[in-house]
Amino acid sequence: MNIQWYPGHMAKATRLIKEDLKNVDVIIKLLDARAVIRSENKDFNKIINQKKSIKVFNKTDLADDNKTAEWIKYFKDNNEDVFFVDALNKKGLNDVVNYLNDIKVNFRANREVRAMVVGIPNVGKSMFINAITRKSNARTGNKPGVTLSKQWIKVKGEFYLLDTPGVLPPKFDNIEDGVCLASIGSVKETILDREELALKLIEFLIDKYPNDLINRYKLDSVDKLPLEVYEDIGRKRGFLLKGGEIDYLRTAVTVLDEFKNGNIGKISFDGVNDL
Repeated sequence: MNIQWYPGHMAKATRLIKEDLKNVDVIIKLLDARAVIRSENKDFNKIINQKKSIKVFNKTDLADDNKTAEWIKYFKDNNEDVFFVDALNKKGLNDVVNYLNDIKVNFRANREVRAMVVGIPNVGKSMFINAITRKSNARTGNKPGVTLSKQWIKVKGEFYLLDTPGVLPPKFDNIEDGVCLASIGSVKETILDREELALKLIEFLIDKYPNDLINRYKLDSVDKLPLEVYEDIGRKRGFLLKGGEIDYLRTAVTVLDEFKNGNIGKISFDGVNDL
């Protein structure tokens, strides 16, 4: 399965990010708490170079609580400037705001701190900014490619945030990275073979989260081939065509949507042991 998505607007956005670096004081790298490793576009590190940056992991409401706790301990032990937030429910945001205000004090500047928010598509950059500003300044949506241009947004007269379009690396290192990022909604669905992606996701869930899969779809067992589990889900949901054949596409769309929205359970792709 080959998953790659790097449309022209991403290349343009990368150039704009490079150009705007001189106008910002700090970079906020927004990532997905379900994919702590894989949701980081490491190409940003080459662009950012020595510019001060922090990592903010969003969507903790969808991530495995145990794995999130392990990550928090790991970053604390390594003295990294990292924050775990839930922008949808406005949790953990004050810590980020306080950090940015502290930066202003350290700069001793007579102006607002300017922070650029960067990340891959659908990590919730616009939602994060709207939650901090408590306004609907930035367009949001649970799909990639909603923000297509840069937007400067003022926060309570204390600092500015620059929202930027989501940018993926031009090429994924392996199939697993592509499956992970497609499953969390960072890759445009129209370019995907959703049936194959759903099969790969089911294979992952059988291995790492079998009970969540069983409970969500009321399965008797997942001790079988991924394709058989896929078909069992279709039957349980009544997704059948004429003649009793499984509607594979409808089943795939349901599994992918329910995973992305957290209906299957609180699930993470990356753990500290994956480093």
